[in-house]
Amino acid sequence: MRLFWKVFAILWLATLLVGGSGFLVSRALQQDWLLLQFHPQLKDFAEQLVNRYETEGPAGAQYWLENQRKEHRLRAQLYDTEGRDLLPGTLPRRPLFQNAAPSEMESRDIWHGRLFQLDWLTASGDYHLSLFVPRDELFNWRRTPVALILNIVMAMALLGLLSLVLSRYLTSPLRQLGIAAQALAQGRFEPEKLELIGHRRDEIGDLSRHFVHMAQRVQDLLDSQRQLMRDISHELRSPLARLRVGLALGSKQAIAIEDPLWLRLDRECTRLDLLIEDILTLSRQDVQDHPACRFELDRLVADVIEDNQFIADNQQLVLQGSTQATLEGWPEQLRSALDNLLRNALRFSPPDGLIRISLATRRNQCLISVEDQGPGVDEQWLLRLGEPFLRLPGQAGDSGHGLGLAIAKRAIAMHGGSLTFSRSDMGGLKALIQLPGQF
Repeated sequence: MRLFWKVFAILWLATLLVGGSGFLVSRALQQDWLLLQFHPQLKDFAEQLVNRYETEGPAGAQYWLENQRKEHRLRAQLYDTEGRDLLPGTLPRRPLFQNAAPSEMESRDIWHGRLFQLDWLTASGDYHLSLFVPRDELFNWRRTPVALILNIVMAMALLGLLSLVLSRYLTSPLRQLGIAAQALAQGRFEPEKLELIGHRRDEIGDLSRHFVHMAQRVQDLLDSQRQLMRDISHELRSPLARLRVGLALGSKQAIAIEDPLWLRLDRECTRLDLLIEDILTLSRQDVQDHPACRFELDRLVADVIEDNQFIADNQQLVLQGSTQATLEGWPEQLRSALDNLLRNALRFSPPDGLIRISLATRRNQCLISVEDQGPGVDEQWLLRLGEPFLRLPGQAGDSGHGLGLAIAKRAIAMHGGSLTFSRSDMGGLKALIQLPGQF
């Protein structure tokens, strides 16, 4: 469940529980007051009786009491401050209400109920009222249920609205911080989108300001790293250009072109040029400066195999299986990763060796394996394959700079996949690519 709905539910339920428990406690402590407030006949009983007594006299008040007894079975008596009867009243003749002989009692069946003692003050005088309510009239809900239910519904709606506003107030800035964190991970942080949150004077505002400061620092470091890579590449290309000019001029001198010195210089220039290209490729993978697109994986693999078949001597590249999968990502990056794996397999395979590329699917994943018949890699080095500039013991000096597998591993990670290495049953190295796919 999202944090927003958790906070909303907790606040809403907590408020309902507090309100409900308060209602129950108040009902238990002030039950008489609640009954007099909600009962449709008892709510204004004392006021009406006193008003009729003062305006119509004892006869009018007595007549009104008789009607109340007949219609609602309510009985009452009105007294002055000295406790004297102001009118005959309608209370039963029982010792509980006034002194009377047992022979004068009416049937006990009709006197089950509650007796209220009320005081009423007006400008003309002070009164005391005894009001008897039969048991079946204590909770006359003939008109109160609608009002009560409406009050409860309105209270719940109001509490729900307040909880919704509070939940939105708490979780909305957190959601914006999450979006900003994702943007920072993609190298395009925009601090102006968090300015409004940064103006808050609470913990969330402090968190936003600290996050902006951290993100700007990280963004500056990333920009500095990229600029450094560009500067290094530029500075290396300049002496390379001068070397090539020197080679061109030297070829016009007395030294023969096939002289080993010139051949060595030319080879070193080529290696430096390839190194720079690899460094630039590795640095560009940190920035996704163009949107992802959809492509067919099987066709991409077939195209890469076809391109590498031209540089293979007598080596044979065999494609097995298919995925029929469509991926969303950066096909050029994935093409470069596969190309590096195939070139690596061609480099270490024997002249007439077999390189097997297998395609398969498993549990919503696309599997691409590249196996060769080369010397393979010792178990202790398998987990380290893919580290930049890693050179294995006994590896030839002209076998590369250790960036090809690093480029491949990072390109595959951009697509949410993984690249692992193991021993192949063909005797050489097996590279396994796992990519999430759509079938």
